[in-house]
Amino acid sequence: MKPLISLSKAEAKAIALDALGFSDARPQSVWDVFDRTNLLQVDSVNVFERAHYMPLFSRLGSYQKSELDDLTGGFNPELIEYWAHEASIIRTQDLPLFHWRMSDNRYTTWDSKLATWITNELKERGPLTTSDFEHPGHARKGSWWGWSDVKRTLERMFFCGALVSGGRSGFKRIYALPEQVLPSDLMASPPSQPEAKKVLLTRAANSLGVSTQNDLADYFRMSPSKVSHLIQELTEDGKLMKLEVEGWKTTGYAIPEVNLTPPTHQGTTVLSPFDPVCWNRERTSRVFGFDYKIEIYVPEPKRVFGYYSLPLLHNGELIARLDLKSNRQQKTLQVQSSWVEESELSKFPKSAVIKHLSHIAKWQGLKEIEIAKKGNVSLELGSDRL
Repeated sequence: MKPLISLSKAEAKAIALDALGFSDARPQSVWDVFDRTNLLQVDSVNVFERAHYMPLFSRLGSYQKSELDDLTGGFNPELIEYWAHEASIIRTQDLPLFHWRMSDNRYTTWDSKLATWITNELKERGPLTTSDFEHPGHARKGSWWGWSDVKRTLERMFFCGALVSGGRSGFKRIYALPEQVLPSDLMASPPSQPEAKKVLLTRAANSLGVSTQNDLADYFRMSPSKVSHLIQELTEDGKLMKLEVEGWKTTGYAIPEVNLTPPTHQGTTVLSPFDPVCWNRERTSRVFGFDYKIEIYVPEPKRVFGYYSLPLLHNGELIARLDLKSNRQQKTLQVQSSWVEESELSKFPKSAVIKHLSHIAKWQGLKEIEIAKKGNVSLELGSDRL
C-alpha cells in the first residue's frame, strides 16, 4: 500500500484555490469557469449583485453579464437551472446526472388538479413566469414572502422534472414543459443513480482540489452517509486518492490529476457568499481559518459585519469582509463597513483594495465610491469620482 500524501494547511489552501480557478492559469471565459466550478449558485438577493454573476467576476474580472445570459433560455440552451447545490445554473448536458433527484421526489404529493391546469396553460401559451398565471390559487399566503398554491406547485413540478427552466425574465424563472426546452433524447437514457452520483462526486473533487467526504457530498447536496460506499469504490478504482491534511480530523480526497504544487494565488477580489470557496462555512473555517456567516437573516441590531458582507480574497488568504451595496439610483458603490481579520490588520493592503473597489464600481456601471467609517480599518479614496 502506498503511503498517504501529506499536505500542510498552506498546501491544502493553495490546492483548493487553484482548483476553483484562482491560479496562474486563470479562467478566460464563462466556460473556463464552469470547467472549474461546474455550477453557479442562484440567489435572489440583489443589494450588490446577483449571486450567479459574482463568481465569474471574481475569476474573470470585468465582463459583460450578457456573456452568461446568452447561454441560457430558449430551446436547447447551453446552460440551464436546476437544484444542483441549491438553485444553480449548470450545463444543460449535465441535467441527466440529476434524474435520480427528480425521480426520488417525483411522487411527492402535490395538487394534481392544479398541476394539470398548469400543464395545460403551458401547452396552450408556451413557457411562462409565475406572474403570467391567473388562477384563484395564486394569492400569496402568510407573510409577504409566502408562496401561493400556484407557485408552490410550479416549484414542486420543477424540482421533480415535470417542468424545466426556460431561462429568466428579469429575475423571474420561466417555467416550461420539458419538450419546450430540451431535445427529446437528452433525458431518454439517464445514468443510474450510483453512476450519476459517482460522476458528481468526481466533479466535486475536481472543483474542490482537496476535500473530505462531507465536502464532496455537500457540493451537489448529497447525504454523506449515503455516498460513503461510492467514495470507497471511486478510491478503489483509482478515480479518487486519499490524502492526509494538517489539522483535518478526517481523510482528505483528491482526483489523481490534481496539481499538488500550485503557486500561491496572487491578486485581490471580493467573493460571493455563495461562491464554492466559501459557501460551506465549516470547510471555509477548516481550509482558510476564516469564520464566515452571512448576516442577511440576522436582525440588524445583532449584525456584526453587515447585511451583505463579502469575503475578500488577497494573495491566497481570506483577509477581510466588505459590506457592499450598489446604489443604482445614485450611481454609487457604497462600502457600508470594512472589517479585517485581526491577524491581517498590520499588513492590510489598502491600495490594492481601493484599486479593486474601483474595478468593482466600473463593472457595476457606478460612477462614485462612498466608504462609511464603520469597521476596524479605515479605507480612504484619493478621489471618490471614477
